[in-house]
Amino acid sequence: MSATAAKTKPSRTRTPTAKSGAGKGAKSRASKAKSASAKSKAASAKTANKDGGKRLSPGGLNGLVLGYMKKNRAKLPITAGTIGRGIKRSSGAVANCLGRLEKAGEVKLTNKKPREYDLAGKASK
Repeated sequence: MSATAAKTKPSRTRTPTAKSGAGKGAKSRASKAKSASAKSKAASAKTANKDGGKRLSPGGLNGLVLGYMKKNRAKLPITAGTIGRGIKRSSGAVANCLGRLEKAGEVKLTNKKPREYDLAGKASK
């Protein structure tokens, strides 16, 4: 054999097989079943968090944060991390929520570092 002899590559095209048409229908039924289960997983992912808890509706975190602050008036002013641990939500989500509530005038920033918030209409006792 010479060094310049060309090697042939195997063909990458599929050869037709002798399958009946039933295989084709079974395949489409299987893919429909997979897509149905994928849809149900997607629907349940929208209604549950990673820990299995219910997902909040838009603006639902505002009520949780304000409720926690009203219930724990003795701890005010309070940080986003403390509220987050109390309501079992991330401190980042709570910090964003507190920023929105501050713009709405429902809470006020009392300290810049660390960011501490107080209720805006807090009645002094």
